[in-house]
Amino acid sequence: MKTPRLFLDRANRPGAVPGLLALVLAVVALIATLKYRDELKRIGEALDAREDVIARQEQKYRAIARAQHDANDTRAAGLMAQQRFATEPARDLIEGGWKPDIALLSVDIVTASRQITLVFETRSVQEAISYADWFQAQPETESVAIKRQVTKPPPPVPSVETTLQVIWRPFAARPADAPAQPASAGAPR
Repeated sequence: MKTPRLFLDRANRPGAVPGLLALVLAVVALIATLKYRDELKRIGEALDAREDVIARQEQKYRAIARAQHDANDTRAAGLMAQQRFATEPARDLIEGGWKPDIALLSVDIVTASRQITLVFETRSVQEAISYADWFQAQPETESVAIKRQVTKPPPPVPSVETTLQVIWRPFAARPADAPAQPASAGAPR
């Protein structure tokens, strides 16, 4: 086995090639990063320009929509408010009087005429009539009419199907912080 020869008269240091190679790689990485950043800036500016064009188009469309509605027209403003919150009074009225003994089969709300058509089932005629009486006692209702009432045969449980038509007032007389009376409070037993 041969032993490598050591030259003690000169220093054992690495050559300059690895350091220069690392420096060149760092410069290349820096240049690539700067080019990538410039490309991202260009894409961002193009996206901002596109968003500005879209915002101008939306603003133009909003101006056209506002031009169709006169700001001083109180009837149009009232109709817009009615459309915005049209079903809220009806929904609150139905939820306020509902009890677990009442099975709602269908609910039809017509906001233009402020009319609710309820088809529901109860176990007795008295429960159906007390639900109609509860609606009539509310300040939000204008009129209540029982349109149809059918007693179903009792194979599982005897039940009564009722169709009720309720017309509610456009603006309720009840204060905003007062909750609706529960159906059991106003219904006679």
